[in-house]
Amino acid sequence: MYINFPILGNVLLISLGIISLVILIILLLKLIKTISTVNSILKNNEDSIDEILSVLPKTFKNLYEVTDNIKDVTEVVVQTTATAVGATESLERYLVYIVDILTIVKKIFTNKK
Repeated sequence: MYINFPILGNVLLISLGIISLVILIILLLKLIKTISTVNSILKNNEDSIDEILSVLPKTFKNLYEVTDNIKDVTEVVVQTTATAVGATESLERYLVYIVDILTIVKKIFTNKK
């Protein structure tokens, strides 16, 4: 009783082929079931999907307008902030002058006593 390796290899390859075909058939059946479920969901929600798709362009247009308005508001805020910073610097300069004048006046009146 001898083991014929070529025949044993052929039997193993045929067995693996049959097992892989069975697994492939099972996977295809599950895929078909999943696709049919998705198809039924799409059919049941067809009206809602059509409504969403009809509203979607208007929504994107409004979103574009809102972002454009936000951009304009941001530019105004930046300009206002720059103006406020400039005004603060001018006010700071004047306050330094006022403090210097008040310091001189204080020294004049404190020396007279």
